[in-house]
Amino acid sequence: MELKITFAHILKPTNIFSMKHLAFLIIFIFSLQYSFAQKKESVAESISSVHAQYGLHFPAADMEKRYGVSQFAGIALSHKTKTNWMFDLDFTYFFGGDVKIHDSLFKNLVNSSGTITDGNGEAAEVFTYERGYFLIANIYKILPVFAANKNSGLTFGLGSGFMQHKIRVYNPDNTAPQVCGDYKKGYDYLSNGIAFRQYIGYTFFAPKRIYSFRVGFEVIEGLTEGRRSYLFPIGGPDTQKRLDILYGLKLNWTIPLKKTKQTYFYN
Repeated sequence: MELKITFAHILKPTNIFSMKHLAFLIIFIFSLQYSFAQKKESVAESISSVHAQYGLHFPAADMEKRYGVSQFAGIALSHKTKTNWMFDLDFTYFFGGDVKIHDSLFKNLVNSSGTITDGNGEAAEVFTYERGYFLIANIYKILPVFAANKNSGLTFGLGSGFMQHKIRVYNPDNTAPQVCGDYKKGYDYLSNGIAFRQYIGYTFFAPKRIYSFRVGFEVIEGLTEGRRSYLFPIGGPDTQKRLDILYGLKLNWTIPLKKTKQTYFYN
């Protein structure tokens, strides 16, 4: 498989439009840190947290051939040590509505009019969606660079775990038996395998817990493989080995599980 990721690809107009909004949000969030924590002294602490996360992913490599831009949401549990190492485990669900192979997916089912005939003899509505998740264990290092306090700063991370994705086939009211029940599995291209993450961002633990956050850029590579023993579009098993890449901006709203003991001095 040949991997082609260029700045021209990342800076496509459609991508810039979406990332502009997240960039504006990031700038806004960074401004909050100085309004809530203009301090001169602090002590690095051990902090356990719960994170709610959301963001946008853009596909690359084999993922780009099948899907478009996706959104994701998830939850993570983390623990930060006094030496600013942070360990977490996160579950993320990603979803999108752009399945690029939709037309070829049902090529053996469409009639001369280009539609699928349902059980009532009418044209069936068949929709496809991207669905997937990953479960990844991560390790981060927080460096007190541009930091509001010693628990915050520039953050680098690495992780590994499991990724799975498939095409969700949806026929309202299940009127088309060709794409309902177990038959849907013959079109969903279920794929899964090990995954790796690289991350760079900024972590902020605020004096008031509700304002803590982590924001940054991540890349996830999945070394996945097709898992269906039979797919109708290809007339046989799906054994393709894939390199599935997702990259994009990620925002974590962080809820520390205990109050900090720091003493803050305001200008």
